[in-house]
Amino acid sequence: MTGQTHERKWAEVEAKLPGYLETLLGSDVFGRGPGRKPPPREHGVYLFSESDTHLYVGRCGLTERAAKKGGGHSNFRTRLAGHTRPSSGHNQATFAWRLALEAIEGRFEGLPTIRAELQLDSRFRQEFLRQKERVTAMEFRVVEIPDDFESYVFEPYAALMLDTPYNSWATS
Repeated sequence: MTGQTHERKWAEVEAKLPGYLETLLGSDVFGRGPGRKPPPREHGVYLFSESDTHLYVGRCGLTERAAKKGGGHSNFRTRLAGHTRPSSGHNQATFAWRLALEAIEGRFEGLPTIRAELQLDSRFRQEFLRQKERVTAMEFRVVEIPDDFESYVFEPYAALMLDTPYNSWATS
């Protein structure tokens, strides 16, 4: 591809972002809680909101692990389950993990700093479970974006435009 071709492709993706945001905000509300219907088995970008406050944007799609195994995309249903299932660990319920870390900040002495060890601490486990229950009660909206590159670009765009406080771009 030439530089002009890359610029044109980028401009095409960039032009779609406001429409994706409008679709995301206008999405039906899905969830695992009472009276909520499950989200579609598609992939793209999702949004967790609570009391009209947008909190966290995430994406689901083709993962490196699935690609290496010849597998398919993760989807909104499996991602929502990962965020909310009581048995989900720190690498699945990443939003609840952040909420739990915030909730325990300064409350306990001597907590482990390594994720795998922290997850075993009974005080933290209780808070982590409470936060997964909280996430279960949140509104879950989605926008299907079949192209993985476009969903990858849209996730930080949506987080920026919605000023979601729990998105982090730090590498793990």
